[in-house]
Amino acid sequence: MGKEDFLQQIENSTEFKLLDKVVKEEATPQDAVQEIINMTMTALSIHGPSEQMGVGLADYNVSLAVMELTQRLEQSKHTKMVEFICYLHKQFAVDPSTNEPLTVHGATLWTDMPSFGYTELETWYEFGGEYKDPCDPALNSEERERWVNFNAFLAQLTQAAYTDRTPPKKEVPFNPLDRSLRAIWCMTMAFENELLVDTAAMESACYWFIYAAERLWANVVHSCSYPEEYGAGPGKRYKGKDWTGYTQERWGIWEDALKEARAKCQDERMGKLMDDALASLRTGMVNE
Repeated sequence: MGKEDFLQQIENSTEFKLLDKVVKEEATPQDAVQEIINMTMTALSIHGPSEQMGVGLADYNVSLAVMELTQRLEQSKHTKMVEFICYLHKQFAVDPSTNEPLTVHGATLWTDMPSFGYTELETWYEFGGEYKDPCDPALNSEERERWVNFNAFLAQLTQAAYTDRTPPKKEVPFNPLDRSLRAIWCMTMAFENELLVDTAAMESACYWFIYAAERLWANVVHSCSYPEEYGAGPGKRYKGKDWTGYTQERWGIWEDALKEARAKCQDERMGKLMDDALASLRTGMVNE
């Protein structure tokens, strides 16, 4: 299936049309979640716990719809999608015939968000749609905008996932809504390799600070780390470091690199974004 056909399939899904109504404020996030629950239970009654035709299909379509919509939407319109995901995540689906949790790929609906993880990872690695380098200043403007929007959404979702301010453990615990690892990947691109000021990587890093500085700083305070295979190690400029996650030294390098980029920036829009990112970075350190 080609890209355009796949996109058309997403847009034609009931789940996409439902979430589009949420974005347009024609339906509330809570109403949309209830509709998803109803659709899933109807599919269960017709197809049983089939991952291809039943409960798994609805879960997959919801994830694809969220990925596509959040890449299209400017950051200020992500609030409803974040609210929807957070509310859906709190739901717990049970098969009434067995009284057992409904699962997809071994993960529980909807607390584990079964399809969200791998669809989100694939979307992040598409870098806006064509797998081009987000550190390339010549990245297609539409792809750049989509990838930046997506990172802004993930940052807002990551911050919202911990409104209770529960301190994390040293090794970041699994939470399907916490995408703090993507922040590290983005910061590594923007600050730990060649410092290129006007890029999708730099712009996305700024939005991570703007929307999730408190969450990221909490990770620093608790020295949150990841297993080696997660790819949270240093970039090329710091390959001698033994970082596997968040450290105060690394945070300081990010802050200094952002200041350096701001000093070099000639673009008014990017300069304002960097100023906002630096302000949020400092505020996040104070508020945590």
